[in-house]
Amino acid sequence: MKLKEIVNALGGVIKADTPFDLPVKKLVIDSRKVEEGDIFTALSGENTDGNLYAQKALDSGASLVIVDDSVIYEALKGNRVLVRDGLSAIKTLGAYKLKNYKGTKIAITGSMGKTSTKELISSVLRTRKKVYTAYGNYNNELGVAICAANLNMRTSCAVFEFGTNSPGEIEQLSLYLKPDVAVLTGIGHAHIGRMGSMEKLAEEKLSIIKGMNGGTLWVNESCRMYLDERVMGAVDVKYFGNGMNDDVILADAGRNNREQFYFTAVYKGIPYCFLLNHPYDHFIANSLAAIGIGFEAGLDYQDVMTGILAFKPVTGRGAMVNVGRIKVIDDTYNAGFESIMSAVKNLGEINASRKYAVIGEMGEIEGFEDMLYLKLYKLAKSRTDINFIFVGQNYCKFAETANITIAPTKEKANETVALIEEGLVLIKASRARKFEDFISFMEQERKKRAV
Repeated sequence: MKLKEIVNALGGVIKADTPFDLPVKKLVIDSRKVEEGDIFTALSGENTDGNLYAQKALDSGASLVIVDDSVIYEALKGNRVLVRDGLSAIKTLGAYKLKNYKGTKIAITGSMGKTSTKELISSVLRTRKKVYTAYGNYNNELGVAICAANLNMRTSCAVFEFGTNSPGEIEQLSLYLKPDVAVLTGIGHAHIGRMGSMEKLAEEKLSIIKGMNGGTLWVNESCRMYLDERVMGAVDVKYFGNGMNDDVILADAGRNNREQFYFTAVYKGIPYCFLLNHPYDHFIANSLAAIGIGFEAGLDYQDVMTGILAFKPVTGRGAMVNVGRIKVIDDTYNAGFESIMSAVKNLGEINASRKYAVIGEMGEIEGFEDMLYLKLYKLAKSRTDINFIFVGQNYCKFAETANITIAPTKEKANETVALIEEGLVLIKASRARKFEDFISFMEQERKKRAV
C-alpha cells in the first residue's frame, strides 16, 4: 500500500501532514524496533506513553508516525497523522486490508497449541503457496489488529491465532477477521476461573464461527461433545484425532531415538506417513489439523509431508537445547494444567539416564488452584523416575519427597538446579515467570565446572 492510501484507511483522523511520499514497510508500536520505512503508531499504556517516542521513530527512519496527542503532533518533523485513538487507527487499517484481501483467512483457537498449530499449518501451505503468518502469539485485540494491518496482500493464505481472557473476545476477533477456515485445537482449564466451567470455555472457543460465512471448522476429536446444532448448521465441521469417523485419523505413532515422532494419518481412507520434529506427542494432533487443511487446499502428499517435516519447535515451546552434558526441553512459554501433564508424560517416555522437571506455577486457573495443584503433585509423587523441582508459593503447602523438591523462589530453586550435571531437564512455566533464566543459569554453572 502507498502512504496516502494508508492515511486514508485510518479511522478517527483529526488532521494529517504527509508532504513526503516515502515507501512504507510495516506497522510497529515499539519505537526501539523502528526500521527504515516503518509506520510507528503511538499507544498509551499504564507505564509509558508512545507519543513521547514519535520523533525518535521519525529520526530512526519511520515513513509515518500516528499519534493521538495534539501537542506532540504539532512539534513533530516528518510525516505525521493525528488520530483520536491509536488502537482504533490500527484496527481500522487492519479492517481495510482484510476487506480487500483476496486470499484464504485461517484462524486458530484453543486452550493449548495455538501458536504451534499456526506454524504447522503455515509450514504445510508454504510448500506450494505464498503464506502470511501472524507474528508470535499476537492473538488479542491489539495483536490481531497489528497482524491484520501488516497483512501481505500478495499472499494467497493468511494464518492468525485467537486468544481470550474473558467471554466475548473470540467472537469479536472472529467478526473482525471473518475467517474462511478455523481450527479448534482443544479445550483445557486455561481461563476456567474467568469462564466458570468447561462448557462455558467451549462456548467461548466455538464462538470463532461468529464471523464466518460458512467455511470450514476443524475440531479436535476431544471437543466433539461440545458441538451442537448451532455450530453444525453454521459451518462445515471436520474432525481430527483418534476417532474412526474423523476426517483425519491418527492410525499409529512412535518415537525414534532423535526425540522425533513418526506417525500415520489416514485421510479419505488412504494412510500417509509423516515425521514430526517435536518431543511431545500432543503436537501430532496439531499436525493432523495442518495435514487436513493442506490436503483440502489441493496439496499432494509430498507437499504436506515436506511441510510437516520442515516444522521446527518455536522457542519456549518444546525446543531442545544442549547445555554441556545436559539436554534441556525449553518449554518456558506456557504452563497450563493440561500442557504440564502432557509434558511430564512425554518426559517420562524419552530415553535418558536421569530426568528432571523444573515446573513453575500454573496460569489462568483462578478458583481451581487447589484441585489442579493437588493433581499435579500426586502425579509427581507417582513418577519416581523423574526428579521434580516445583517453583512458586503455590507449591509450598506440599511436602517434599525423595523425588520432589519445593522452592518458593527461582533463586532457591537454583540451589538444586546447580547440582544437575547431566541428563534431561524439562523447564516449564508461563512466559511471565521468565524461566528461561534457568537455562542461562545452567550454562553459567557449566562454565564454572569447566574451569
